[in-house]
Amino acid sequence: MQVTYKPEDGGVQSWEFLPGRVRSMEAALVEKTYGKPWEQFCAEVQSGSMKARRALLWHLMRRDHPTTRMEDVPDFYADEVVIEHSLTELLDVRDTLSKADLPEAERTQALAMLDVDIAKAEARGAEPEGKAISKTALLPEPA
Repeated sequence: MQVTYKPEDGGVQSWEFLPGRVRSMEAALVEKTYGKPWEQFCAEVQSGSMKARRALLWHLMRRDHPTTRMEDVPDFYADEVVIEHSLTELLDVRDTLSKADLPEAERTQALAMLDVDIAKAEARGAEPEGKAISKTALLPEPA
């Protein structure tokens, strides 16, 4: 996923964030700071949690400035942190999220939000990379 921080005062920053390519020590530090397991953190970033997106911005800022503390992350407006996904990423996240150990209400809400993003990606003509997509892959899991 591409994460872009666009503060209204300028200074746009952009990072590629691949949750599966984060070192275990970095992921553990995010877990400690965020207070939830890595998988749940990633799911909550996807579902729009501002607390999760703030922790993500902190993690990404630390790549360039390793001494950055969570308290150093600017108090950004919700639309200043933009996350963009490929269709393949969205489908993979949906599959992972459907199997994640989350409370059912949280899972249902996150899946519904992902389904909206998947529909938008399809509407702009995005194709999954190297995968055929079936319409049943886009249907919510039975309750």
